[in-house]
Amino acid sequence: MEKAIIAAIADNLAIGKDNSLLWHISDDLKYFKKTTSGHPVIMGRKTFESIGRPLPGRLNIVVSRHFAKDGVITASSLQEAFEIAEKQEDTGKCFVMGGGEIYRQAIDAADSLYITHVQTSPDGADTFFPAIDPEIWETESMSETYSDPGSGLRYRFAVYRRKKDRM
Repeated sequence: MEKAIIAAIADNLAIGKDNSLLWHISDDLKYFKKTTSGHPVIMGRKTFESIGRPLPGRLNIVVSRHFAKDGVITASSLQEAFEIAEKQEDTGKCFVMGGGEIYRQAIDAADSLYITHVQTSPDGADTFFPAIDPEIWETESMSETYSDPGSGLRYRFAVYRRKKDRM
């Protein structure tokens, strides 16, 4: 099973503040839903609590030692979460969707990164994505740059694959 990470990150790698997203970009949320639907999603407890409910159309796996909620499966480690995802009907991949600590743990195990690059560097962020090392990751695709009508933020969608010699 392919292990993928999906995230929206700022130019300074910021992804959140006070357990919330830093922006609301409608097309990014639609991209997230379209990309992850039908696949297991793995997240930390704080990320789940910030969403407040299981995401429909996906097996929701929450990494936490002490957590129970209807509609989700709890895993005590990221490795256990990957094992649970593997045992599901073969969807081909699972997605790690945050937060910061889960991303740090997952990046060395990931096969691909689905990244929305948001062209901003917000002040006061307290959660960051790990650096995407070009020695390890190659760009598979990069969209044109779009502009969000609501916020005026500019962004683009990228997919990175782990280089074959770095597996």
